[in-house]
Amino acid sequence: MSRRIPSRSRMRPILVLLSLGFLAGCNDTENGLSNKNPGLNDRNVAVAFGDSITMGNRCSCAPYPARLSPMIGKTVYNAGINGTMVRENVGRAQAVITRYRPAFMLILYGVNDHIHGKGATGSLAALSQIALICKQNNVVPVLATYPIPFGSHGAFAAGTRGLNTGIRDLAKTQGIKCVDLEKEFASDSSPGPGGVVTDPRLMEADGLHPNEAGTQLMALAFADLF
Repeated sequence: MSRRIPSRSRMRPILVLLSLGFLAGCNDTENGLSNKNPGLNDRNVAVAFGDSITMGNRCSCAPYPARLSPMIGKTVYNAGINGTMVRENVGRAQAVITRYRPAFMLILYGVNDHIHGKGATGSLAALSQIALICKQNNVVPVLATYPIPFGSHGAFAAGTRGLNTGIRDLAKTQGIKCVDLEKEFASDSSPGPGGVVTDPRLMEADGLHPNEAGTQLMALAFADLF
């Protein structure tokens, strides 16, 4: 993308909506996301794979995949399903790839596993399997961390931080690009590393799902990869 701004970590909500630039992900790189060997897949197609945050059913606004599509000039299919856990959707990744033949899969998954009392180890193992399925099918996987929940979902904040740390480590280990939504959504009042809190102006009242400004921020953050 010609409008790329290297080394930016995040922007405040007003700047997010007005800026012509995009955000950096977990991997600090200026190289755009590409698929040099797509096989049977279409370089102009991406799939957003995840739960209700990807599906976008909690905000009366366009979900992030629909916003992302015109930003990157690609078709972005929304394969988010409300309330689902990543460990139960490993097989669905193959079905989605077979159906849409995307060159890229944007993966935001795992917080529902934590909410339902499942450990991060199983979630990370499932994410690793999904990434492997992508690579076996000539699809470039992208991982993402979650905004830290608060309010009625605040009890899950510490576990989400742990999950996010695991996602960053998994991305680094496997050489996968990552969008760090925990950092992108961080409030100015955050105390620093290990204590990030989410800016409430970016979230619905439940403290878990992004509102319209947050959804726009998600789209911008993913767009920065391309």
